[in-house]
Amino acid sequence: MSASNTDKNQLVLGYWSIRGLVEPTRLALHYSNTPYTEKFYEQGEGPEFSREEWLSEKQNLGLDFPNLPYLFDGDLKMTQSKAILYYIGRKANLMGKTPT
Repeated sequence: MSASNTDKNQLVLGYWSIRGLVEPTRLALHYSNTPYTEKFYEQGEGPEFSREEWLSEKQNLGLDFPNLPYLFDGDLKMTQSKAILYYIGRKANLMGKTPT
């Protein structure tokens, strides 16, 4: 699935087809019952993993810093796993009542 083929209001989370750095974000999305779509990038078989699928698409996504994971929320496009998790925490009202 391509991010451009989804509903503009649907969250799109892109990452390798592994758990890795994006797993806490997936857990937060599931916990908060936030609907989202995942875009998986395959790495191929080891020991010589291939990044070809990601490399062929990354410059066409409109990201300022094309990297995995990424999140699309309407016109908002962001990367960096901790920034994405923080954003989901605020959006899903999972943050504490005070900022610290």
